[in-house]
Amino acid sequence: MKAVWMTLAAAVFAAMTPPTARGADVDDLVVAPQSGRVDFTIFAKMLFTVKKQGQFKDFAGEISYDPAHPSDTHVELTVFTTSVSMKDPDHAQLLKSGEFFDVEHYPTMRFVSAGTAIHPDGSLALTGDLTIRNVTKRIDVPITVINGTFETTFEIDRTEFGLNGSPTWGGFNVSIARHVEIHIAVGLAQRPRPTP
Repeated sequence: MKAVWMTLAAAVFAAMTPPTARGADVDDLVVAPQSGRVDFTIFAKMLFTVKKQGQFKDFAGEISYDPAHPSDTHVELTVFTTSVSMKDPDHAQLLKSGEFFDVEHYPTMRFVSAGTAIHPDGSLALTGDLTIRNVTKRIDVPITVINGTFETTFEIDRTEFGLNGSPTWGGFNVSIARHVEIHIAVGLAQRPRPTP
């Protein structure tokens, strides 16, 4: 399926409007970065266990979603690795290095869904391909749609994607947990229709 890397003209209020409030013609939606977040949590051990929070500030994508037919949902999301940000600039620079995301050679990460299941509570379960550092793995992603926002929290094993750095922070050797928690919340905006 052809991906659309978009620059949204839609306003934030449109992105936060629930799809059901915009009528039945709502199955062609795009991700609205103005109202979204792509965050991650790293757990590491130095002298004690620490938790480090970070985020990616630049991402784009599209979502095909119809509340009347949620099993037809299709998601494509691209995250630009050079936009990684942490409270400590040195930590962010480390994540950009060849030990981790290697942003010079792998400027994007990408998720493309391949199928959607519906849970009894109405939440979605997407199966799709996650690509990091040119390594693609099939993963399952739980999705909740709340007030026009797609939200998910899941874990990945960073070593499966070649994120194998062993850094030193503040003079201490750091052991980073293999599993990284990812939280994504993206608002949706209806794609502008061509003028007849």
